[in-house]
Parts: sequence; C-alpha cells; structure tokens
Amino acid sequence: MKNLFEKILLQINLKNISYFNNNSILICFAGIPCSGKTRLAKKIEKKYKGIRINSDQIRKILSRFIKENEKREKIVREFLIKFLKDFPFKNKFVILDSGIERKFNEIKEVAFLAGWKIFIIKIITPKKEILKRIRKKDPVRFKEHPEDIKRWFKEYKEFNKRHKSDFIFKKDSDLTRLYSKLDSFIRQ
Repeated sequence: MKNLFEKILLQINLKNISYFNNNSILICFAGIPCSGKTRLAKKIEKKYKGIRINSDQIRKILSRFIKENEKREKIVREFLIKFLKDFPFKNKFVILDSGIERKFNEIKEVAFLAGWKIFIIKIITPKKEILKRIRKKDPVRFKEHPEDIKRWFKEYKEFNKRHKSDFIFKKDSDLTRLYSKLDSFIRQ
C-alpha cells in the first residue's frame, strides 16, 4: 500500500506546497458529485494559495491499477486520511476537494490531532442540474447504477441533518460572502 500511496503522491498535481501558510485550515465540502465542489475548490485554492487535494484525480490515477470501483473508493479514502495524517508541507491551508459526507468522522479526528480548524462549505445545487451533470460526466453510472446516485443524495441529506456547515454556497454571486466568511474564520 505504501508504494501505491507514493505513486499517487508523485502523480497528483499539488500547487502551493512551498507557500508558507501556518493558518492550519482544512476546507471541506458537503456536496453531491457534480454539484460544483471542484470549481469552487479551485477558486479558493487560487485566492488563498491553498493546497487542493482532488479525489477525482486520485481515482483517475488509481483506475490504471485497480478496476473494482469499491476497492478504488476505499483506497481513495485511505489515501486522503494518510495524506492528512502525515502532511509534510509548510502550507497548512488545505482544501479537500471531495465530498465529506462519508469520511467526516475520520477527517475530523485527523484534523483535531493535527491542530487544523475545519471549515465546511455546504453546496446547494438543484437536483435537476446535478442529474444533468452526472448524465454528461458519467453516462454509464447514470444509466446502470442509479442506486449510487440515490445513495449520494441520501448521504448528503443525512450529513446536513447531523452537522452544521460554516457556509452555504448556492451560486457564484456568493463568492464575496464566502471569502468574507473565510477571512473571518482565518483570523479567529
């Protein structure tokens, strides 16, 4: 497993790793696949010079070695947790470009031990728009595995019942408010 994690680490495109930022902030997203997490994560990465870890990129790397979806998902999760536990960079502003719903308890524990403050952004995108994006991005899954999509919506709903988000993002016009909220959070 160690060799696989090293392969992933060498292949993921991490920016801002040498930028010094000791704010120890972990940005997480509550959002269904295709809700806009990556687009928003990239904007935050650019503005705050954070290190963005993209789970889709990790999946793509793993797909060359591992064909089974469930096994690949398990390794993505394990990699993210290990990466955060062994975090080697000076820049402590991390953007977890991934839905947090299924791994929140593990992430929260690692963040606590590392001294990171967690900032959760809940992304609200109309269901019709999400389904349209999923159909375009992954037509096979959309057609052959509708149970996955139902599960995503259920997990998102359950997570948001149990956990309070620091910010609710609905559309790009919310960026100014989001940045203001993040600036306040960083100063705390």
